[in-house]
Amino acid sequence: MKKEVPKLGPKVIAGYLLIVVIMAVGLYLIYRNLVEFSQSRVKNEEHRELLVVGRTLSMLYEIESDQNLFTSENAGAYFLKYDSIVPDIARNLDSLRLMTSDSFRINKLDSIRLLIDQKRDNLEKVASLLDSMRTAPQITTLMESSYVPPSLNREISNYLTSNNLAPSLSHDSDTSVVKGQRKGFLDRVRNVFVASEDSTLVIEKRSVVTSSQFRVLVDTLINKIRTSEKLDLKRHKQFELAFLSQLEVMSQHNRMLTARIDDLLKSVEQEEMKKSLALVSAREKAIRGSQQTLFIVSTLAMLIALVFVFLFLIDLNKSRRYRRELEQSHKQISNLLASREKLMLTISHDIKAPMSSILGYIELMEEEEDPEKRERFLYYMKSSGDQVLRLISTLLDYHRIESGTWQLKETRFDLHTLAEETVQGFRPLAMQKELEYSVENRIPEESIRYGDLYMIRQIMNNILSNAVKYTRSGKISVVMQEEIREHSDWFIFSVNDTGEGIDETDQQLIFGEFQRGHNHEESEPVEGSGLGLAITKGFVEALQGEIQLHSEKGEGSSFIIGLPLKTIDIEEKNREKEQPVSDNRKCCALVVDDDIVQLMMISEMLQKLAFEVVTERNPDEVIPLLKHHSFDIIFIDIMMPHTNGFTLAEKVKAVLQQSEVPLIALTARSDISLDDLHEAGFSGNLTKPFNLHDLNMLVKQYHLTNEENTHHPLITSSLHTPIGVAALIEFVKEDPIVCKSILQSFVDETSANIPLLKNYMGNNEMRAAAGLSHKMLPLFRMMDNKVVVFLLSRLEKEKTLSEKEKGEVLDLLKESVAEAVDLMKKLSLG
Repeated sequence: MKKEVPKLGPKVIAGYLLIVVIMAVGLYLIYRNLVEFSQSRVKNEEHRELLVVGRTLSMLYEIESDQNLFTSENAGAYFLKYDSIVPDIARNLDSLRLMTSDSFRINKLDSIRLLIDQKRDNLEKVASLLDSMRTAPQITTLMESSYVPPSLNREISNYLTSNNLAPSLSHDSDTSVVKGQRKGFLDRVRNVFVASEDSTLVIEKRSVVTSSQFRVLVDTLINKIRTSEKLDLKRHKQFELAFLSQLEVMSQHNRMLTARIDDLLKSVEQEEMKKSLALVSAREKAIRGSQQTLFIVSTLAMLIALVFVFLFLIDLNKSRRYRRELEQSHKQISNLLASREKLMLTISHDIKAPMSSILGYIELMEEEEDPEKRERFLYYMKSSGDQVLRLISTLLDYHRIESGTWQLKETRFDLHTLAEETVQGFRPLAMQKELEYSVENRIPEESIRYGDLYMIRQIMNNILSNAVKYTRSGKISVVMQEEIREHSDWFIFSVNDTGEGIDETDQQLIFGEFQRGHNHEESEPVEGSGLGLAITKGFVEALQGEIQLHSEKGEGSSFIIGLPLKTIDIEEKNREKEQPVSDNRKCCALVVDDDIVQLMMISEMLQKLAFEVVTERNPDEVIPLLKHHSFDIIFIDIMMPHTNGFTLAEKVKAVLQQSEVPLIALTARSDISLDDLHEAGFSGNLTKPFNLHDLNMLVKQYHLTNEENTHHPLITSSLHTPIGVAALIEFVKEDPIVCKSILQSFVDETSANIPLLKNYMGNNEMRAAAGLSHKMLPLFRMMDNKVVVFLLSRLEKEKTLSEKEKGEVLDLLKESVAEAVDLMKKLSLG
């Protein structure tokens, strides 16, 4: 056997693809950041400009520091040093010019080159000036006055003495005393302790008087010497002033050149620093971008991984849940198959006996000519047919409950009357088995409630049927009452019997499907489908009620049913009581339906209930009728060709305005709830097919039936209605004319519908076939023609029939027409 390769789920593939896409995008972004980073590293070669500028500035700073210390002795050496570094500076500037394409920076570099050359020329001039100053004559003594220095006087005096040329001398002296200001007493006392200068000033003047000849000779000589010295000193001062002025100009020019060079180089340095910082910032940005990209990619990858792990866990839980559900479903299917097998066995057994009975009586009737025996055979055949019909109805009820398609059909009813009629219906069966049958009805009369009448009746029927069926002797006690629980009314229905009882183990299974008890005394199975209690439990749960079972083996059983009730408002009750029907007039009813057979049947039924009836097939004529006539009740068919009952109900309500005339919906559909009908303006509904008893129960809710008509034999009769075409005329069988009229209408309508239906099915016009089937279904439901009802129901749901089924439904319709014609002939013969 070939091994099947496991398939990856779409979520796994999507997860991997998403992660791959995110990783690819992340790698691309990181690649871009790395490219930018590498480009920034290449651009780092431009840092050489900054290095060149730095070297140039260091050279200039070094030579500037030496310039501040140079003198006339080292001026030449300084100039030679500066001149030696100028070529290096020039090469650096040329390198900077080659490294840039900025014209503004090139102009700056040219300006720096020019200023350096100018500074070189200026330094050359300063060095030459200092060197000439070093080689010029030196004057060591400056004469500031006109007197000859003492050394020169001594030299001249010695010279004159040695030559015996000294004149006779005469000395004159003059002394002057200047007294200070007289001080006070305190100042004089202070001067005793503190030394101070004497305030008396003594001035002594001396003069040497020579002879005029000697004086003239000496003065002449000294003046000549002084004149010579003054001339030398003046020349020296002029030279020194010119040197200092030139030196100051050169120094100022040099400082200006140095400042401009420094500014230009610093601007270049700042630009290079900015570039450098920009490159560093770009590198940091690229690194940060790569880090952010890695962080985002890794975070997204982790998040995606977590998300898909979460999804995988969800899928895993789903698969486990699906596996459990599959196991449960498999178990349910197994149980369902087992139940279906039981169903087939039940149907085959429960249908086989009555059908065999029917076939046997048919053979007897073919040979029997006695009318009384033939009538008795027909009665037995009818009983067997009713048994089959009850079985089929039970199966249908169970199917609806099991599939959840059952819809509540709530209506107003008298709980006291319903309970009394249902319970009393089993009294004859109890009497046949010689059982004591006690009934206690504690429900007040005229207890008008609101709920699903069919469900409540079926619950009571099933419980009572089981009690009578499984009690061979003894007593059956039935108690019916109302209780108040949690501010709501409940219907309590309890049945106690003295039958065999139920084992405790069987009590857990008794409400299951196809569970039937056995009569142990006779060791024979009790007849029935085994669905009664299962349906009962389903109905109780649908009504949100409760069911209790108390039983002991050999002591009998007790079933207690509790159902919540919906109460009718007191004001509505009072209005109903205030609207009794006068004995002097008949109630008037309006019936709107496009099917003439339905119109005739409802009309005859209402006439049996003492109603005056107006029928209308055209919905457009209803509003004019309402404007000129008054009606006590109006029946409207929901499905009509050109309009529907909901639209017509709105128009009728608009005409009636505040009137309390009840609107009753006639429908064969089971998917329309009573709440939907109430929202559309209807007061209640009557489900097709219905009989005279159902119609009477409906009109009694609105107090529209005279008391004398409620005991009509056809209304209160407990006999089962016939099947086939005869069911259409069962309620008017005393009147042959009306019977023939109804049958003729059925023949005409059905004969006209057969070719239409054939044409619709042949052309696959399913919507038209569904509408026609819906129109025909109520009559065939009343006739209890199961096969036709089944096939028409499928057509009503727009389902396609096989060719065999199409031919079968057309043949059955023709047989119904032929049956109606035969019945008309029998009525004509009398």
